Amino acid sequence: MTHIRFVEPQSGLSARCLLLEDQAPASSAFLRELAARRASFEAIHAMWTGPEISVPMPAGLLPADMPRPPIPEESATSYPGVGDIVLAYLPAGSVADLPPGDFYDIGLFYGPGGRLLMPFGWIKANVCARIVAEDLDRAQADMKTIRRNGACTITIEEA
Repeated sequence: MTHIRFVEPQSGLSARCLLLEDQAPASSAFLRELAARRASFEAIHAMWTGPEISVPMPAGLLPADMPRPPIPEESATSYPGVGDIVLAYLPAGSVADLPPGDFYDIGLFYGPGGRLLMPFGWIKANVCARIVAEDLDRAQADMKTIRRNGACTITIEEA
């Protein structure tokens, strides 16, 4: 059982997550690679998908030494649940108006009613981790603080 952590100091977010390596092996491996590098990315509260902190990652922003694999559909959903961590993968050229190259996005869902309806239509993302039960209440409060504060930087690290 592998755990990673999402950290954002301004809100106090420090959420441990269990990787769902059996259900989403490629997606879990991608998150494990990010955590091993203690990668940080700009994040925002999503505007279309409900209670979600979105961590968009155009391939060009990934750590230089990190693999950039195509991520297959695995444990995919359009309706993430409370505490679900999802990874969306959009291959280069599949959606208009995205940065050049492949595009990855981590979604941290903290409340009910999550849905992956984008301005360009429905997508599916892989449920690849879950916030551990003992961290969920605090993570929900911290993500609501991120929603109020605006854009932030989230770091993904080993737990």
